[in-house]
Amino acid sequence: MNNKDKGRKTTLGLTMVMALFFIVCSGLPVMAGPGLSGGGGGAGKPCVIVDRSGNRIVIKKPFTRIISLYGAHTENLFSLGLDKEVIGVSRHEAFPPPALSKPAFSYHDDAERFLAARPDLVLIRPMIARGYGNLVRKLQQAGITVVSLQPTTIGEVYSYWRDLGKLTGREKQAAKMVSEFKAGLARIHALVQKVPPARRKRVYFEAIHSKMKTFSPSSIAMFALKTAGGINVAGDARSVRGTNIAAYGKEHILARADEIDVYLAQRGAMNHINVRRIVEEGGFGAIKAVRNGQVYIIDEKIVSRPTLRLLDGIYEIGRFLYPGVFNDVSAFRKIPRLTRAQFSEMFVKMTKMPLKTPDYRHDIQRRPATRHKYGSFRDVDYTGHYYKFIETAAYRGIFANTSQPRFYPHRPITRRAVAYAIFVDFDLPETKPVAIGDIRDSDPMYEQIRTAVGLGIMKLDQKGDFRPGNPVSGQELFRAISQAIRITKSGR
Repeated sequence: MNNKDKGRKTTLGLTMVMALFFIVCSGLPVMAGPGLSGGGGGAGKPCVIVDRSGNRIVIKKPFTRIISLYGAHTENLFSLGLDKEVIGVSRHEAFPPPALSKPAFSYHDDAERFLAARPDLVLIRPMIARGYGNLVRKLQQAGITVVSLQPTTIGEVYSYWRDLGKLTGREKQAAKMVSEFKAGLARIHALVQKVPPARRKRVYFEAIHSKMKTFSPSSIAMFALKTAGGINVAGDARSVRGTNIAAYGKEHILARADEIDVYLAQRGAMNHINVRRIVEEGGFGAIKAVRNGQVYIIDEKIVSRPTLRLLDGIYEIGRFLYPGVFNDVSAFRKIPRLTRAQFSEMFVKMTKMPLKTPDYRHDIQRRPATRHKYGSFRDVDYTGHYYKFIETAAYRGIFANTSQPRFYPHRPITRRAVAYAIFVDFDLPETKPVAIGDIRDSDPMYEQIRTAVGLGIMKLDQKGDFRPGNPVSGQELFRAISQAIRITKSGR
């Protein structure tokens, strides 16, 4: 090695030492990751992030043994393309489906249980850092990096995803998450633009019913409402310091009773709520939305968590507010042979069926083996578009034999399956006996098919045959569901 090379190495070494000295002298804690690297994994410049506890985390190389104690962290790690690197998840989480096979951890556990798993990174959120400092200290003293992250605004969400990318060496994937999310927002914005400003709905968005609290104007949940085209009637609510919650009170809600077109409530750990409880709340009969049957419940996991599924939550709010726009199925009517996946989306939208979101881990584990469990279809892409409609339809019971491990999303939907779905989902009246050439009364779906034909929901061919195995076009399904809706509304 010549003197010039030695001089370069000496200069580089001094630069790195000075950088670390500056961080230490800044007064903030320093947590070293697993040799300094660029961008959380490549060679070159150091990579440093600051977490919610004020810790500066120097990332030496990507973390590869991660325990996540927050469902959003878990979901985002999988969205970054990680799987084997995730060696533990919080005890309640079951999405995405691979999370179910991971060992469950809790901040109530002893530090020894974490140490036995040999993680190099434990991801937490501020609530854990504040309430379980002893656990955090023990993990740090054992040489484990503990990082507290939780964005509270949409701008922070993008930075949060990028920080996860740096920690795991998946910066390109994090950038892709940001671009995909923004593209999804643009598609939703295009739909909202179809609603004239004068027709935009005014909404009260409940966060905690027992305390009559809403969300702070800058919260992720309020971003979701605004993006879906809703107008927040509680814009004057006072934010509770350090949270995304805002105090409001029943008096203020009732003062705006005639302004509230839609009453929307988040359901989750903080708010165990249902429509009936809201409707029966004292004084709430005066609220316009209650009088008009415009009270809706939405899962907190898709409106308050900083994951890509926030797009699903925004779209679902749009379905509540502007069903004519967000449930439009015009494109499906042009499809000559609907697949089972396409049928699921069209059926869910036409019947205004609320999206089924994943249960918590303990709910799925308690579900009988003979019943379908969310996320168990081996041939369904749970990072794609259709899974949420497939799972919603499956849980509604409109498919037969959903306890099987495969759904066959790309197969054509058959006339037999359509007759079954309509019979199950609609409260149809009795019909007179009808002769069907190719369906015997011993057929297990004879009653469903006979009802669909007898009520004019589905037609026989010129020979009087039903042809149960034939595929169904989008236009045929549109007519069948439309007829079932008309019959149900008229009672005949």
